[in-house]
Amino acid sequence: MNRERRITRHTIGSGEPQPFFFLGVVSAEPDYRLSVMINRHLGTSLRKCTEDISITTPAGTQSFSRFSPEDRAFTLVSNRCGGSVLLRRLKNIDYLLVPGEEHNKSDAEKLAALIRPIPEITAVFIFDSRENSDRNISLLAL
Repeated sequence: MNRERRITRHTIGSGEPQPFFFLGVVSAEPDYRLSVMINRHLGTSLRKCTEDISITTPAGTQSFSRFSPEDRAFTLVSNRCGGSVLLRRLKNIDYLLVPGEEHNKSDAEKLAALIRPIPEITAVFIFDSRENSDRNISLLAL
């Protein structure tokens, strides 16, 4: 008997996050104050996430705070924790604003234009994850 065999295809993901654009925010304000200012200016509801981004270094484990609205449209991540920096190549950036879904460069530019008028924000930069070779960049793809 000749049975028909069905071919089953399995897709194995590469484990690499999809490329994304994110914002680098420079501000001297603490993370909780900056989140309140962004909430007021954009009409969002950023709240501190229960799980921080943690990395283990020879000096110990460092936790970087995260703030996100309920709809997870974007996440505000602190780039500093004590003397440590999450993304070493961006050591002059205080906060990272990461989109929650796939966004293109024009969406990142619109978001940057919306938060630039906040007086406590000194500068906003747009970064492409493909151009940043930092080993912790994959931690931002939440």
